[in-house]
Amino acid sequence: MTGRCRTALLAAAWLAAPAGAQAGRGAATGPEPATFLPAGIADAAGSVACVRTPEGGVEAVELSTGRELWRSAAPSRALLVAGGRAFILEERGARRLQLSAYEPRTGRPAGTWAVALDLPGWTALAGSAAGRSWSTFDAYALLSPGVLEVEYQARQFMAMGIPPGRRTADEVLGVLRVDLASGRMERRPGARLARPEMVVPAPAGAQKRFQRIHARPADATIVLGGPPPDVDRVLVAGDLRVGFARTPDGRGVSVTRWSAASGAEEPPLLIPAEADAIWATLDRRHVALRRVREQRLVDVHSLATGALLATLERPVDIAVIGGRVLWTTFSGNEELRLVATEAGGGRTAWTRIVWRAPPSAGPPVP
Repeated sequence: MTGRCRTALLAAAWLAAPAGAQAGRGAATGPEPATFLPAGIADAAGSVACVRTPEGGVEAVELSTGRELWRSAAPSRALLVAGGRAFILEERGARRLQLSAYEPRTGRPAGTWAVALDLPGWTALAGSAAGRSWSTFDAYALLSPGVLEVEYQARQFMAMGIPPGRRTADEVLGVLRVDLASGRMERRPGARLARPEMVVPAPAGAQKRFQRIHARPADATIVLGGPPPDVDRVLVAGDLRVGFARTPDGRGVSVTRWSAASGAEEPPLLIPAEADAIWATLDRRHVALRRVREQRLVDVHSLATGALLATLERPVDIAVIGGRVLWTTFSGNEELRLVATEAGGGRTAWTRIVWRAPPSAGPPVP
């Protein structure tokens, strides 16, 4: 088999594999993280997603059709869809927290565990905004055989002075470890869970000087502006390391890829595009290039083949899962919509509202 044929077959297999399999290609077996899309999470196969609702609850959606499967009333936060269960953190009366598991497609209950995190009174799972103060709640989960670990971080911000440029914050964070069989829990205040690296230094001997790119950590945060902040070094994409550089004439983006295990460089990839922003998608297997002359348009390309998957208008956050480009965009100034676009065809499969501007004049809740 020639090198070119082998490369084509590997690229095709990488694109066809589920998102979780692609992200962990060649990696050692370990705790299973969530598969993130804008404002939500999905199973690794890309068939079911749990997304935020404007009220601060969770809606389970069939990714192929957008059909609603079931709901968890507000306030709720989706943590993980793995091991045949969707894990949801819920607040149910008198600020009582519980961890609930559901069958992903039917919503049939598959377990409930009472949770005590000793959170301050200003904490709200859906976040809150009132006047010049607001709070956020973030969670990140990992599933090992029989054990779920949840990192939680609650923050309250207070704007000081006019304009509100000076901010002070109170913070509570930690890790909750739950034995799913016995229900036994261990809380580690101040602890954090290990997360995959987002960028790393370029491999030794790299000949090019690589461009700074836009990227953010993969999580279910509701992002209200894009592209994300710019970062230095090269992108971690599963077991590949990826560097980007503009061509000297400015009409293309050169993509250099290395194996993380061996350091061997893969065949070069050139994407013909005049781009003013290079933007890594949440799944790390695709790149979004914002056009220089039509900045409302962003072209999403595969990092395996360079193929154009979709052209999006004013996207805020992007992931490609299960053959669909999942992205958020503003509808007017008051609503953020999640849109599912067919990869390659550009047809909109379905759309959902995931956030509405709060009535308060205070800062938006991430």
